[in-house]
Amino acid sequence: MMIVDAKDNVAGRLASKVAKAIINGERVTVINSQDLVIVGNKKSILEKFTTRVDGAVKSNPHYGPKYDRIPSKIFRRMVRNMLPTKKRAKERIIKQLRVFNTTAKGIDSKEAIIFEEIKFNHRNNYIKLKDVALLLGGRW
Repeated sequence: MMIVDAKDNVAGRLASKVAKAIINGERVTVINSQDLVIVGNKKSILEKFTTRVDGAVKSNPHYGPKYDRIPSKIFRRMVRNMLPTKKRAKERIIKQLRVFNTTAKGIDSKEAIIFEEIKFNHRNNYIKLKDVALLLGGRW
């Protein structure tokens, strides 16, 4: 079982590493997902996420797609979209992933793996996943 600390990592790069690990059959637990970073212009990132959420609400709200507003579920969806497209395989593989917004009880954060090569260097424009979720109206 692999425990990954997601603090100050780039969201897309971490999602691809996690997707590769769970495809290879390893169980992965991601902690501190609310501290992930999305690199880019804040305005364009927020516009992209709000159009997704608002589009799902404007149509018939009983039907999908339903986009989550919680950082752990946003990251889980990023990883899920990087998995193979066969539905049964995707459902079986995604069960090996657990994502938490903060450090969960019963999980030792000292054992967590920190990917230094995908750490964010704070030189570019960015927004944290927690801020995106709050601006979308997420509560957790």
